[in-house]
Amino acid sequence: MVTLFNWSCTKIDSTELGGGLIPVVDNVHTFDTVLSVIANNFDSVSKDCIKILPSDYHTLGYISNDPYFGISRATIFAQFKPPFFPYSFPVSRSIDSIVLVLSYKSSFGDTTIAQKVDVFPIQGIYKSDSSSCTFFDFDFPFLGSTIYTPSKLNDSVISFDERASHQLRIKLDNAFGAALLAQDSTTGLKSDSAFNAFFKGFAISPDANFGGNALSYFDLLDSNSKLAIYFKFTSAANVTDTTVYNFRVTNLSSVSNNIQRIHAGSEITSHLSHPPEGDDVIYIQTSPGTYAEIKIPDISGLSNRIVHRAELTMDQVYSPNTLDNYFATPSLLYLDLKDTAGGGSYRPIPCDFNTLSGTPNISTFGGFRTIVKDPFGNDISRYTFNISRYVQKIITNGRANATLRLRAPADIINPAGYIDECNQGVQPFNYPVNIPTVGRVKLGGGNNSNYRMKLRIIYSDL
Repeated sequence: MVTLFNWSCTKIDSTELGGGLIPVVDNVHTFDTVLSVIANNFDSVSKDCIKILPSDYHTLGYISNDPYFGISRATIFAQFKPPFFPYSFPVSRSIDSIVLVLSYKSSFGDTTIAQKVDVFPIQGIYKSDSSSCTFFDFDFPFLGSTIYTPSKLNDSVISFDERASHQLRIKLDNAFGAALLAQDSTTGLKSDSAFNAFFKGFAISPDANFGGNALSYFDLLDSNSKLAIYFKFTSAANVTDTTVYNFRVTNLSSVSNNIQRIHAGSEITSHLSHPPEGDDVIYIQTSPGTYAEIKIPDISGLSNRIVHRAELTMDQVYSPNTLDNYFATPSLLYLDLKDTAGGGSYRPIPCDFNTLSGTPNISTFGGFRTIVKDPFGNDISRYTFNISRYVQKIITNGRANATLRLRAPADIINPAGYIDECNQGVQPFNYPVNIPTVGRVKLGGGNNSNYRMKLRIIYSDL
């Protein structure tokens, strides 16, 4: 259904539309119409196998109680190696202690709840990528564990020959340290392949039985991340001393981040039936997570007109649940188009999305989170997209009115360049927009009474 307002206006209040970007034209009658939206939820966790590079932040932790999305569990796999091969330790040596150290950057969730992390040796060499599609369980030998509170990971740490902060330190079994210290340039430290045969790396996994309600993010390439081997050695002068050698993630290391989402029993599972009228609430979880399909059928019924601005707007549904204070909304949502001619793949919104500046024009296309007041005075997140030229193409040129997709990806990717329907070049790109797993939001759907998703069009008659 089409709802029309301000039929006699010549100037439109642009407070909620584009920050004053709506043109005000004297002596031209400018009108305002709001079109209904049909939006449905889709759970894409089983297919959303995001790739995480060694240089990306890696996620570790356990969320046990997100009422919207249930459980999240993140495990890091990493190899820490000597700086070169062949490598050796001092001749006369004995283990003091061995500590796995991860460089802490930030957290998402309730950081006041303690968590426990366990470390195991992995079995087999793995690729440097991430998959949420496969969960790895652990029956391997146990190497060590620690209990930590995410909110305290930025505290200062004083250890042998080091004063640091922003570290997660996990003390490992001294038997493993002694076995590592026993290697030399003729055995496990002779070459990279010899080291891999001796030890294939760490699985660093949250203990779900212990609990927790946050995910934390670590930089494995930062100098703060290392395998610190503390040992005593006897010098040629027969003097016993203590030192520390650090192994790190190198260009020979494989790292991987396994992120598991378990939605069973959470709110979203009651909103996956795809009713024809759409869902009244939409659940968007940052990758690996969920998405929504959006249809705006009434665009096709509009008479020919000049579209000054067409904005698709969606609002967060306010909740008094204090967990919403911990589980922040995504910093950016992304909207693209289902290309039925391309076998159901997705591509950028034609005409409105481009790379003319060399990078995606997110600043004008939209999708950034803004904070506004809802009808009851509560602070909520709002997301707005400018799809003006796309709507004009449907109205004037009879372009197919496609299904749109809304999501919160870690990256937006276009593998090949092309020229769109408005003769704009869109170059290949891989553009980061969200840290994986950071952010989730419950939005109003097209038939939500208080937080209605809608397309608002400012136009002039021909």
